[in-house]
Amino acid sequence: TASGDKLLGGPQAGLVLGEAMTVERLRRHPLARALRVDKLTLAALEATLRGPVPPVTAYLHADAGGLRARTDRLAEAVGGEVVAVEGRVGGGGAPGVPLPGWAVALPEECAERLRAGDAVVVARVERGRCLVDLRCVPADSDGDLERAVLAALAAGS
Repeated sequence: TASGDKLLGGPQAGLVLGEAMTVERLRRHPLARALRVDKLTLAALEATLRGPVPPVTAYLHADAGGLRARTDRLAEAVGGEVVAVEGRVGGGGAPGVPLPGWAVALPEECAERLRAGDAVVVARVERGRCLVDLRCVPADSDGDLERAVLAALAAGS
């Protein structure tokens, strides 16, 4: 079994996956009619599978080379250091699965200033450094992110 919202990024739904014979036995169970999916949820599941890639899916499958290039550009623009990081999937079908990537390392005190800025940036603090990980930042927001980081750095000087 799986959760439709966590596995697919779509509507909340219980999904049964397995061998055809097992699924067929479940389909013929006396409770199957009472527990079947409604038409609205079925339409939402279909739209999720046929429609554009949900943001969470795009972020999980982001191109490693593209992420590195964006991280390099941001680090150069703000005077930060590119460091290897390991993110984690928060839950659903893959809780705790590691996601290797890169982040821009800044002084630890930048984290609070980034959260308090006009454009809020949530970075994580690890080993005394503020890490700005671009994995879940849309590429068209890179300019806004750069301006926010520069403002946070300027506020500390």
